[in-house]
Amino acid sequence: MNSVFYYSLLQYRYAQSLGEVLNVGVLLLFPEQRQAIFLHPERLGRIRKLYPKFAEKIIRSYFKGIVARTNQLTKQPEIFADYEAHPRQLIDNEIFIRDSSALQFSDVKTSVLYTADLSAISDQFYKLYLSFYDEDEQHTVRHDESYLLKEYQKRLQRRLNGLLSREAFERPFTIKPEGTNFAYQFAFAWQNGSHNLVKPVSFDLKLEQSITDKATLNVGQFTVLRPYAQQHNARFDVLVARPKNHQLYKPYDQAIKLLADQPFVKIVEEEQLDSYSEKTAEALR
Repeated sequence: MNSVFYYSLLQYRYAQSLGEVLNVGVLLLFPEQRQAIFLHPERLGRIRKLYPKFAEKIIRSYFKGIVARTNQLTKQPEIFADYEAHPRQLIDNEIFIRDSSALQFSDVKTSVLYTADLSAISDQFYKLYLSFYDEDEQHTVRHDESYLLKEYQKRLQRRLNGLLSREAFERPFTIKPEGTNFAYQFAFAWQNGSHNLVKPVSFDLKLEQSITDKATLNVGQFTVLRPYAQQHNARFDVLVARPKNHQLYKPYDQAIKLLADQPFVKIVEEEQLDSYSEKTAEALR
């Protein structure tokens, strides 16, 4: 008999009299693995457009509370045994009490456990029910360094089910090469055989010369940091975004090659953030 898991949608009833609801979260329950995972979007702009007076701070506080509770349940696997055949009661009694508020979990549905990779299931359910929140401003938002870092952080936190604090990305790792007055900051650092230092470098720019200048500047920095990398078994993981203008793809490719040819540098393009965040999560678990 195939193993199963359960899922329930957290729904915001923004027009209860009309029965209109908006999915704002997904709860996944894996009884055999004794794990609970709650997925929610970071951006809530679409709800603001549909329902300008919604209480965003309250909803975010609910998100935070549900994530904290699912993390506790995963650390207390014996609780799952009490509700093995009653997932709805597990939600109502242990995660989110049912009341008359606008935020409610839907009926619980059952699905076959089609892979042992729970993070892959999480990604698929996020894309199925919540990805449109991330796409809301995709045509207007510039993919700058802040964007790259947030996308990496979001994927990493999703895979770690909220176990990584936001503060971990607010304490940059600083290197001061010996014999210089220079100081270089890296947004995040993690260990996996080598000391991996994460730096976002966006090439979502409007001019070819700007792309060339930015690549050259970073090559110079990595040249200065080469002795540090040798001494500390370090690697510089550069998160990059390509320009939106297709006419700038050629100088972008040249910039990426220039960076990739530097010792101790690993290029992580935007479409590789999923696999890279998974490797990071595996090292941090």
